[in-house]
Amino acid sequence: MSDIEIIYNPNKSAMKIAVLVSGTGTNFLAIYDEQLRLEKLGEKNYGKIEVVFTNVPNCEGARKAADLGIPVVSLGSKSFFEILNANPENDEIRAYYDAATISLIEGVCKPDIVVLAGYRRRIGGLFLNHYKNRVVNLYPGDITKRYLIRGVDASIQALRAGEAYTKCTVFLENPGERFGPSIVQSQPISLEGYEERDATKMQEKIRREGEWIIYPFAVHQLIAKGRLGIDRNDNIYVDGKRVPKEGYQYKVN
Repeated sequence: MSDIEIIYNPNKSAMKIAVLVSGTGTNFLAIYDEQLRLEKLGEKNYGKIEVVFTNVPNCEGARKAADLGIPVVSLGSKSFFEILNANPENDEIRAYYDAATISLIEGVCKPDIVVLAGYRRRIGGLFLNHYKNRVVNLYPGDITKRYLIRGVDASIQALRAGEAYTKCTVFLENPGERFGPSIVQSQPISLEGYEERDATKMQEKIRREGEWIIYPFAVHQLIAKGRLGIDRNDNIYVDGKRVPKEGYQYKVN
């Protein structure tokens, strides 16, 4: 047990969250709605979104946050790299961008965790090392599947692999890895009756039956309550018990 690092140790105040968005912010809103519900119940250990950062100024997710009175900071990644005439994949230049992002976020608060909610920029090592084991992301598929490739919708890949159902996964970001260790997976989401042309409908189903359930659960019920741990080998623990590589399997009560 001494080798297990608790991701967040609860105290008398709410866990401070920084959310990074690039698009519509639906997962951000799901986490925020659960925050409001827990606040109304008088919960002591939950997450509170203190700041929203976006690399796409004026995107829908950032506008929603501003409308809710949440501080929003931004740094347009497209213009940043264009002004520098630099390749966005250049690790040295990415470090400059990440350093500026950290400065903007921490100008508002020093977050306990960072949540990527539809953030469409690859996070560099500088950022991930600064917030080691505290950057959380979501993938709309099962990250343990070997058939996964970049650039193809997760549900379509599941169909092509002959899967009858899929799961979505909340995981920790790790430097140099596409997917870090899995924290939690949704219940199986049926793909029966769907075809590749139904990608938009499948995406909506996965959000409704998976993403909008397990992302708030991971943030508020696992991390904010001090239930989530990790060891030096990146094994994940919930309530002190090691979970399989697929992560904690969420079940509706």
